[in-house]
Amino acid sequence: MLGHGSLRAAVLAAGVAAVGWTAPVSAGAMDKDYRLTGPYTHDTLAIYLIHRRSGEDGSVPLTLGEALGQGLVRVVETGDVEELVIRNLGNQEVFIQAGDIVKGGKQDRVLISSMIVPPNSGDIPVGVFCVEEGRWSGRGEEEVASFSASTERVPSKAARIAFAWRVQGEIAPEAGHAASQSEQRSRSAGAGLQGQVWESVREVQMSLGRAMSADVADERSRSSLQLSLENKALASALEDYEAALDGLLQGQPDAVGYVFAVNGRINSGDEFGSAGLFRKLWPRQLKAAATEAIAEEGAPMHDGVTLGEVAAFIDEVRAAEPVGKSMPGRMSLETRETEKALYTGIRRQGGPLVHRSFVAH
Repeated sequence: MLGHGSLRAAVLAAGVAAVGWTAPVSAGAMDKDYRLTGPYTHDTLAIYLIHRRSGEDGSVPLTLGEALGQGLVRVVETGDVEELVIRNLGNQEVFIQAGDIVKGGKQDRVLISSMIVPPNSGDIPVGVFCVEEGRWSGRGEEEVASFSASTERVPSKAARIAFAWRVQGEIAPEAGHAASQSEQRSRSAGAGLQGQVWESVREVQMSLGRAMSADVADERSRSSLQLSLENKALASALEDYEAALDGLLQGQPDAVGYVFAVNGRINSGDEFGSAGLFRKLWPRQLKAAATEAIAEEGAPMHDGVTLGEVAAFIDEVRAAEPVGKSMPGRMSLETRETEKALYTGIRRQGGPLVHRSFVAH
């Protein structure tokens, strides 16, 4: 890996190495040809870009952060810690990505499933986990009944695994599908998955504190992951990553997603329906991945990940048997699983991909 602040300009200019266009494994398993470029590295973080020939096609909805900032969406409490309601008041679609944190309410929450919220949607229930253990009241001058912003993503692979397990557990009964091993875990664990998310928050806070020799827990609510991610010392530590990699998508018009590795091991990745949506979301994706890299400073280093290994990681889980269900807004949600990875994806019913995520076990 390159040293701190030493991403080579030649790497970015040349696009490093590339895996050629890959044929689909089977009908429905990999619906688009793609190629990979990378690694693009800074310190222990390595980014591998996913390119797709149709990457420039497709509409670009508002992000949840944009819609909340413009007052076009309301996310409100229901009294149930595991469920909120979202209401699109505008005339544009809004994209929610699994792992988006919403700030405020009775507790900060994280949304567990990606979805498209249609225009003028009415009330749509959304599954969530708490990422602020203990609080169940207003915080400062924040609105207790609703949420004010969505600026951060959860920087934790363990939490993303919990999201996927819960989604799998919710899909299986509706689909009449025999429960996989992880689905059985999600059903039997119950509140244990929430406990796993809380534990992941504590681990992120402790690991960041060790890496930066600074307490990132905020006195306004020490268990709040959102407030920890707003920490000024963390923002300073992230500056070199952002300087090195924030402009990575420039001159990459067909880049639609990425996989990242930390300390030479594949962590996770996301692929979007259009390059435009990916470009809009890239700064937040990068911040979450870089935060994980900072949190893992001092962990054992491995040999690194080749482009072929990244392709095998993607191809294997995309070829696994899907389990799915319908969602509001004429969307379909599906999950897939292998021994090495979990996959969750959404697409328009009978139509194109909107988003899919890959998480290594």
